[in-house]
Amino acid sequence: MAKKGIRFVDIKEKLNHKIDSKRGIKTNKSIVLKTVNKTKDVFGHNLKLWKSLEHKIEKILGFYQYNKIETPMIEYAELVLGATLKNESENKKQFFLVEKSGEKSIILRPELTSGMVRSYFENKMQNQNQPVKMYELGQVFWDKTDNVFSQFYQLSLEAIGDQSPIVEVEMINTIKKLLEDFKVSNISFEINNIGCEHCRDAYAKEIKKFYKERKTKLCSKCKKALKENIWDIFNCSEEKCKAIRSGLTNFEDFWCSDCKNHFANIVEYLEFLKIPYEINSKLWGVSKFETKFVFKINHSDGEKKRNIGFGVRHDDLIKTISNNGRSGVGATLDVSVLFKLIRDQKADKEDKDFSVFLVQIGDTAKRKAFEIVENLRKENILVKTNLSKDSLRAQIAIAEKEKVNCILVIGQEEVMRGEVIIRDFQSGLQESVSFAKLIPNLIKRKNQIN
Repeated sequence: MAKKGIRFVDIKEKLNHKIDSKRGIKTNKSIVLKTVNKTKDVFGHNLKLWKSLEHKIEKILGFYQYNKIETPMIEYAELVLGATLKNESENKKQFFLVEKSGEKSIILRPELTSGMVRSYFENKMQNQNQPVKMYELGQVFWDKTDNVFSQFYQLSLEAIGDQSPIVEVEMINTIKKLLEDFKVSNISFEINNIGCEHCRDAYAKEIKKFYKERKTKLCSKCKKALKENIWDIFNCSEEKCKAIRSGLTNFEDFWCSDCKNHFANIVEYLEFLKIPYEINSKLWGVSKFETKFVFKINHSDGEKKRNIGFGVRHDDLIKTISNNGRSGVGATLDVSVLFKLIRDQKADKEDKDFSVFLVQIGDTAKRKAFEIVENLRKENILVKTNLSKDSLRAQIAIAEKEKVNCILVIGQEEVMRGEVIIRDFQSGLQESVSFAKLIPNLIKRKNQIN
């Protein structure tokens, strides 16, 4: 007796199929043939360029010993939000949460760092040579602004397992070399010492003491910052608040010896490597886990200065995930900038990929076409066909749209003679060659355009 399965009628009812009165076809009226808002498809030429970008990143970062990693697009929410949210008042609606009944909440990752750190411990990478250097180029999901896709790509670099300041220097140098290979000129780095937890606690007390007698003169945002997040007070652009802030003691006076030496060593190496930098005392981290050092990557195009990445030492994040004293440095780059650059570079160059289109006429030629296609594939010659078409004119029209270098034509007579007609797409000249000489002929043509 056959097993009872799901009846097709049940599926139709659930999908809300309805009758199209004009054609008598049952259709699903609830399906919307449109991408989800603020997402997009990548295909055709853009997908080809994207693969070029991936290959180039893998080659360059691999040289500097950053190994590729791929982490899941979903993680437990407590891991990701704990690493992302600076304080509990931040708007969690920006993130795509999946509530699971009876289980921990799952989130579509809004960044790559937390997953990479989690993978380091879960896969016992602490048993490898330290630091473990890895990178990930992957999709993230974050509905942050109206002008940004909510599904987009990030490139993140991580170096976990070493406290030495040379780790930050190596990462900055690697990023600089990566950008230079992508023809990104005028690269500069903004850096700052943000101290450790003890340095910041001491300075926070000084800030509160300083503003206690000046609280009535502050704007509403600064008053709120004093209650919720003391560091937001440095972001205020009100002239009266900036004038008050100018009298505040410098943070440098509260650096411990370890943080001071760490920063000085980084600066010394940057000078040695001739990496352009400037110290920006207003530069702070993006979450509550940053320690000692932060840096911002800028690209200048004429008078315009654009931020294309951010990096930080995040020892506290690692200690939060696993209390074993490990340290780590991470950086995230704007992949859209790199993609635009590689797209512009490709547009300036003639596409030299060699390709042919095989036109077949008749059943005998159609059968022979399978053999020819496989022989060309083995020789790495790109061959295109449309075996469902029988018309010579229709196939040539398709070949013209594909912009191939040569058109190969075989009919029943050509198969019987063991020949194929080669027609040069640009000159229109054609010749007949034997099947045995076809591949050498095409290889010669391919070499002539490269």
